[in-house]
Amino acid sequence: MKTLVIIISCMIICINNVMSQNVNGKVVNRNQQPVEAVTVVMQSEDSVFVDAVITDAQGRFVFDTGLKSFRLIFQHILYETVSRDFNEPNVGVITMKEQNYSLDEVVIKGERPLVKAENGLLSYDVSVIAEKSSVSNAYEAVTRLPGVMEQDGGLQLVGAGSPTIILNGRPSSMTAEQLVNLLKNTPVSNVEKAEVMYSAPAKYRVRGAVINIVLKKNKPEEPLLRGEVGGNFTQGIYSRGGGNMSMSFSGEKLSADILYSADYSKIRSSNDFISHHTLGDKVYDISQYNTGNRQRLTHNMRASIDYRITDDDNLSVAYTSAISPNSKSTENSNGTLSESSNIRTGDEQMHNFSADYTSRWGTNVGMDYTYYAYPSVQNFNDKSSLKEQKFILNSSQYVNRWNVYAGQTHALPKGWSVNYGINFSFANEKSLQKYTPADGTDMSDMNSSSNLEEKTYNFYGGFEKSFNEKLSLSMSLAGEYYRLADYTDWSVYPTMQLSYVPSAAHIFQLSFSSDKTYPDYWDIQNSVSYLNGYSKVLGNPQLRPSTDYIADLTYVLKSKYMFSVYYTHIKGLFGQLAYQSPDELVMIYQSVNYDYQRNYGISAIIPFTIGSFWNSRITLDGSYFRHVCRDYHGIGFDNSVWRGVAMINNTFTLSSKPSISLELNAMYVSPSIQGNYDLSSIWKVDAGLKWIFANRNAEFRLTGNDLFNTATPNATVNDRGQRFEIIQHADSRYVSLSFTYRFGGFKSKERKKVDTSRFGY
Repeated sequence: MKTLVIIISCMIICINNVMSQNVNGKVVNRNQQPVEAVTVVMQSEDSVFVDAVITDAQGRFVFDTGLKSFRLIFQHILYETVSRDFNEPNVGVITMKEQNYSLDEVVIKGERPLVKAENGLLSYDVSVIAEKSSVSNAYEAVTRLPGVMEQDGGLQLVGAGSPTIILNGRPSSMTAEQLVNLLKNTPVSNVEKAEVMYSAPAKYRVRGAVINIVLKKNKPEEPLLRGEVGGNFTQGIYSRGGGNMSMSFSGEKLSADILYSADYSKIRSSNDFISHHTLGDKVYDISQYNTGNRQRLTHNMRASIDYRITDDDNLSVAYTSAISPNSKSTENSNGTLSESSNIRTGDEQMHNFSADYTSRWGTNVGMDYTYYAYPSVQNFNDKSSLKEQKFILNSSQYVNRWNVYAGQTHALPKGWSVNYGINFSFANEKSLQKYTPADGTDMSDMNSSSNLEEKTYNFYGGFEKSFNEKLSLSMSLAGEYYRLADYTDWSVYPTMQLSYVPSAAHIFQLSFSSDKTYPDYWDIQNSVSYLNGYSKVLGNPQLRPSTDYIADLTYVLKSKYMFSVYYTHIKGLFGQLAYQSPDELVMIYQSVNYDYQRNYGISAIIPFTIGSFWNSRITLDGSYFRHVCRDYHGIGFDNSVWRGVAMINNTFTLSSKPSISLELNAMYVSPSIQGNYDLSSIWKVDAGLKWIFANRNAEFRLTGNDLFNTATPNATVNDRGQRFEIIQHADSRYVSLSFTYRFGGFKSKERKKVDTSRFGY
């Protein structure tokens, strides 16, 4: 033990000695705003090249050198070159002057790069995206990242599936719906950059593909009070809308913000279910036409305090809640088999408290606690030629979850960085189902209750190494022990990311990641829920987590053209599928584990501009999917397809003064698969008009989504006795009006999110 203490002490002394020799400074423009991506070249007194670095988002730069006298040259395509001699390590603040290259009446302006490689990740300048599109908030900026698209109500990253969204390098703990809501309430002007990692290092405490939203951190010389108010109205089949208010205080040491938003939604659900159901030796032709709606008023509240102890020591605490009282869903089903009515009412709420501390010596510790509750009552009434059924179902789910973590990062000489840490999660889930039949029949065998304990212990370690300004490597290894009820599992997750930048015009990035995805708590219950007179949902206590493996090679040309090849293999992929029961005229929905999903493909992202009027980006993707489940209700399936995706995003600048822009986007997805489903092709067209006025403090937006109502696929199954078709009539076409006004120079802060993605039923 004594030897270990001596070794650690020596390492600390060595590191401090090295750090004391760092040459550092900051680059700003004439408005004292930090300038990012400035190339800083160091030369010796006799003009011999020593090293070169690039300034970060705060305009800062650091050289690891022992030189006492040196020359620094500052270069940026949008600024005049600066060259100065220094004889001390702290060079202070360097101011650069903007430049234009004028030729008579022609002005040639440099184009800022959209993407660049930083420490093994792809970093996107969100301000460039905002300039070239009609986005107004952080969520819209994410959807405009190259290779990102909205699909099935979530975000998809081409070649990597569903990415995890994190903020300022920290994983979120908020449900996807709440995350989207908060991102939509965050101005795009407050987002500094978006970092895409196809293989996130273990230090981020998440695995697989990650999009890290990095927010601007302003340190005002005097306290500032800012605010924002906004409202929106949307007309689909039904009307819906909402409003939001935000207040933010920023001081030299202390900053705080409070957010409240209320969102009312009412959305129709509708589908036609055409089934040819084999029961014994007879085939029954069943047609059920289902229509319904879901409506709720959600109150979102957020309060947070950030205390800057020093420039590199920060303490953050936050409280977040989302409350939806008296939510209601209704479904009516009419057809050849039955006529049914299904009404569910409930009160859903989530509360989260989090605390996080980051120190100057690279330590990060924190915790968060989440409480989730959803009691509901279902009133079900079904009448068919075979039977009549009426009952009331009382259901509930309560979740308490704790998460604690600690991590340490050491910046070592010669481009080395080492990180390690722990991440422990503990959850208790209690759920209940109690049937009360109206006619007094005994349904007690369908009642269920559970009290699940979930524990996850995660340990990780990794390193990052910059061999030179062209080549960098990041590798990590995480070990995890997982226990849920009687199921236990030990897993190891390796990740690797190699970045090679032979020149500013060429970036190569190779990544490999492994991950595990866990099913929702409700899906693993021994539960029964009726949808209508023909369909019901069964829980699956045997449902197990899936293991994901992803490899990706990306090439970026001239900081904007992107080409990728990728391969994914998901062992034990789980998903909900419908199945015609061989014992009764019932359609069963149940989540099951496949043997595996395999997917490989190639993608290309090609942006182009025509003058200053038209900015466009084309995304093309071709891939092969295979879904295999050999033990699916005794029949199994092996389904495969080649799928193509084509997207085009266009922004037309109608006027610069006043600022008016038009956006027109289109997408096409060829036929695909989902388990044993064959999915039809889909296509959609979106349009938007944005007007910014009142000294850029006010914004008016008019948008149209899925203008032809063609973005939802239909599903067909015709395999080994299973024959049915699901025809969707989605409520995805709508027109929306929104207005936002910011006062006091408001730039909203981003918030840490609460993950409730596995809650609910």
